[in-house]
Amino acid sequence: HMALVALERKGIVKYLVTQNVDGLHSKSGFPRDKLSVLHGDVFVEKCERCGREYVRNEPVGSVGEKLTGNTCEGGGGRGKCRGKLRDTLLDWNGELPVDDLNRAQKHSKWICTPGGRSFILLFAR
Repeated sequence: HMALVALERKGIVKYLVTQNVDGLHSKSGFPRDKLSVLHGDVFVEKCERCGREYVRNEPVGSVGEKLTGNTCEGGGGRGKCRGKLRDTLLDWNGELPVDDLNRAQKHSKWICTPGGRSFILLFAR
């Protein structure tokens, strides 16, 4: 993971798409704006209202994009968001996160699309 960070800093790696849920890409310091996390991250909660992500020191403790019981502290023009936070981990029925998938497709030469329990690789234009 640290090698990928070093390669990104040198401009060799432009974008990273991962299915790993262990959070090591985020914890290594890889820039979030150059990272698509397709299956979620055990350390991340996301606000269902404003989309702000919170990277925690400990695993969130739930799976399946469930409510965690925490609320968003993100600020807006009128104070705190106070949206409900959810874990980001997909379960078997979960859809890939649209924003991450769209960024992955935009930055990739190969597009991965789900095909049952496997992936189909298509060459991108």
